[in-house]
Amino acid sequence: MIPLTIIMAFLTTIIALFFNSISNAWTNLKAETKEVYATNIQNFIEEVKKDFADKPTKRRMKEPDDFKGNPDKVRAWCQRMTLFFQSNNISKEWKRIEMALGKIKGGKDNQAQQWADTQIRKFLSFQKEWKGTSGELNISTMTNKPPFNSWKKMADKMA
Repeated sequence: MIPLTIIMAFLTTIIALFFNSISNAWTNLKAETKEVYATNIQNFIEEVKKDFADKPTKRRMKEPDDFKGNPDKVRAWCQRMTLFFQSNNISKEWKRIEMALGKIKGGKDNQAQQWADTQIRKFLSFQKEWKGTSGELNISTMTNKPPFNSWKKMADKMA
């Protein structure tokens, strides 16, 4: 059996030779040709970005009805929402929370709606600060904390 270090050295050499030959070929091209290649590469990258961009998902399952505040039905409603999120490839936690809060209505003395409205106000403060950041989201350093950091925690709080 060939030792791993020899395989790694071989692969490293092949990769270095490959990039060296590409570099030499690029250096020997005329400026006009380089510009054409660079434009083609940029166009290709833009096409790849479009393929990986968030696309509207095709709904495979109808959205569950609004939650009307009945405590006996909260667990089943949360389970239907979870199934809806999974079957429609909605994986971003903030999107899940946002959608769920928008579907909570009414309740005895309008309690469910009031609870959802309070969470939405907290979420909006967080969202405003979050959208102003660039790069990785670090909740621990933010002034406005989200009311929940996952759909599961929101569903657990409701139940």
